[in-house]
Amino acid sequence: MASKRGLKKDINFLTQELIEECFTYLYFHPEDRKEKVKETIWALVHSRNELIVRINRGPSDATQTRSFYREIGEDMLRMVELLDKIA
Repeated sequence: MASKRGLKKDINFLTQELIEECFTYLYFHPEDRKEKVKETIWALVHSRNELIVRINRGPSDATQTRSFYREIGEDMLRMVELLDKIA
């Protein structure tokens, strides 16, 4: 299992990259869907904050550790899927 610190760094990196993609989309398509992009950025930041809080709390039971981190990984994939809503 990777460390919590490394996992948080990965989440921050992923969030940063996805937000940069949103700003790049706005740069090349300034007339299209500004509100949708703003909502997507807000959703990304909100998801990032939720993931960090969940990691800090950790799994509720030591036997659920594997499923806990699997859910974290699935939620990170959902963050990537938020970009599909823009296009």
